[in-house]
Amino acid sequence: TPSSGGEQKEPSQRIQGSLEDETAIEALNRTYHASCFQCHIPLAGKLYYNKAGIPFCKDCYQASLELCWACGEVIKDQIIRALERAYHPLCFICATCSQPIGEQSFAQGEVGEVYCLQDYYRKYAPQCSACQQLIIPREDGIDSYTVECLGRSFHVDCYRCEVQSAVPSSPPEPIDHGCHPLDGRVLCKSCHP
Repeated sequence: TPSSGGEQKEPSQRIQGSLEDETAIEALNRTYHASCFQCHIPLAGKLYYNKAGIPFCKDCYQASLELCWACGEVIKDQIIRALERAYHPLCFICATCSQPIGEQSFAQGEVGEVYCLQDYYRKYAPQCSACQQLIIPREDGIDSYTVECLGRSFHVDCYRCEVQSAVPSSPPEPIDHGCHPLDGRVLCKSCHP
């Protein structure tokens, strides 16, 4: 974050160079000729700003600051960089719940909007046709796989033969050898007539 360099130290010595015995300016841990210490205007004896070791007048410093992608205002303090954009910390918020995202994980929507993970999953995650829960990564961060069949989505563990799932005396087996659809139902090979 750039900080105000304040006023430079009083000229305390003379330096030799192409300019005969010109007054020296000590600023930014360097020594300058008074005529060389400038932005687009001479800065000797004036307030200046230090940005990456380069002296700026107030106007040039303000013009060098980035604008917040969300609100369009100049970012003077902390900056969040995400999705190749710059934000004020309070402007980098979830498009649904409007809570600041800060350093939490986030996701990007279809048109570039930013979501906290919970709201992103609520909006975009597929719903399992068997258990009706969203198919989202586990709490330990490991991805959940989605099985798609007959235009429906399933958790891997929920992808079962619908006939065997209805028989309480035998636990349903995953369909290891593919889906054998009949009348819009997911069946295993042995249940398919």
